[in-house]
Order: sequence, then C-alpha cells, then structure tokens
Amino acid sequence: MPITWVVKLGGSLAESDALPFWLETFADANVVIVPGGGPFADQVRSAQQRWSFDDQTAHAMALLAMGQYGLMLKGLCPKLGIASDVGALRTSIESGRSVVWLPDLSLMNDSEIPASWDVTSDSFAAWLAERLNALNLLLVKSAAISSDNVSYSGLVAQGMVDAAFERFSADAAFATWICHRQDHPRVWEGLREPCNVFARVRSVRG
Repeated sequence: MPITWVVKLGGSLAESDALPFWLETFADANVVIVPGGGPFADQVRSAQQRWSFDDQTAHAMALLAMGQYGLMLKGLCPKLGIASDVGALRTSIESGRSVVWLPDLSLMNDSEIPASWDVTSDSFAAWLAERLNALNLLLVKSAAISSDNVSYSGLVAQGMVDAAFERFSADAAFATWICHRQDHPRVWEGLREPCNVFARVRSVRG
C-alpha cells in the first residue's frame, strides 16, 4: 500500500487551540505524522545558548525533543500509533492506523543529515517522506502563508522552513504542500484534492 501523506505538524501548534482538531482529523486519515520540536526544542536552543555545547549534542537533543512532542501528540489523541523505524511505520499504515514518528538517535549516524540547526523537523519530514516513498508531504504551519504559489527558496527566506529544507525536498519524488493551522475545517478536502486547499511548494525554476 503506498503511503499517500506524510504530515509535519509544526511545533508552534503546541500553543494552539487548533491542535486537537488536527489530531482528531489525522487519526482517521491513515497518515504518518512528523512532530515538530515545539517547546522542547526551544529548551534545547536556550540550553545551548547558555552553555555553548557543540551542535552534535544539540542535534541529538533536538531529535529527542521531537520525540517528546510526538509522545505528547499521542497522549492527546490515543487513537494514534507511534513508531520509530520505517518498517513499523509502514506496518501501522498498512493496518489503516495513523502513526506518529518518534525519531531516535540512530539518525545521528546518517551521513546525509548534518548536525546543524539548518536541519530541523521540516527537513526530517522530507527525509522521512523520501524513505517511505510517500506521494505527498504536508507542512502545517502557524505563520501566515502569503501566496498560493510559494517556492522552496521563498519559504527559507521567510524563515518558515529550515535552511536545508530545499535540499531535502526540491528534487524529491513526492509533492510538497503547505497550509495554515486554521485550515483544519477543510483538511479532509485537502487530503483528497490538495490543490483546492493547500498551497503547492515549487522550485523557482519550475
């Protein structure tokens, strides 16, 4: 069974009343959810600023922060499954159950993923979508989206995605979409006909 949607839920939704609506919708949508870092990643940034430890350590802590946020999402919506590896994610999707990805520290050994704040949960979501051969990647953001024709470089320039996101997604086989957290009333329509609800992210060259 092909995986149709990988959905990255921005960590900023941790402070939004819309979060439960997104979770309840996705719980029945047979999707893989990639958690942002949310307030847990913010604490990593603050600790690194205070103590000036290396990016390799911060990178590992940020992965664990995504896992903490993912566990919170599971706690808020018990219908969701949780899994760390690609095989378990596929098994959950094949059973018809939406699942939250909890990244583990084994990703520290992946030479394609630099230990840098240039790589955050946005790029990890693109990395995972490629590994799963997913058809679509959706980014759910809290920041206002100014145009229906957004580009990878434009999103990076606006600070809406991390600096490495274009490298991980622009030439990938999956289609990349973005939407605002207040779009949740139309999410079912968007999952069926994404161009009616979500904005397609494209390269400037095409």
